[in-house]
Amino acid sequence: MVFSLFKKKKEQQQLKNRVEFCITNLSLGAADAYDELVERDDIEIEESGCTSHCEICEQSIFALVNGEVVTAEDAETLVQAIDEELKQNPLF
Repeated sequence: MVFSLFKKKKEQQQLKNRVEFCITNLSLGAADAYDELVERDDIEIEESGCTSHCEICEQSIFALVNGEVVTAEDAETLVQAIDEELKQNPLF
């Protein structure tokens, strides 16, 4: 059987802003922010074993928003900081 990439009509996928959380940082307090953001349709949430930002992880909670580090002291402030980053630098 031969497959052709040109015959299929692919559905357009909506671009979503990407927010990535370190699993260790989730256990340090970012989980509440994760729980709030996972409900949103405009964001694609990812969990990583490690984002290689250990120095930030030791000091505060954080997330990577479209590749940019966003930090905060608590989950509520982190959600606000993520929203602000998305307003200033949206993916689309």
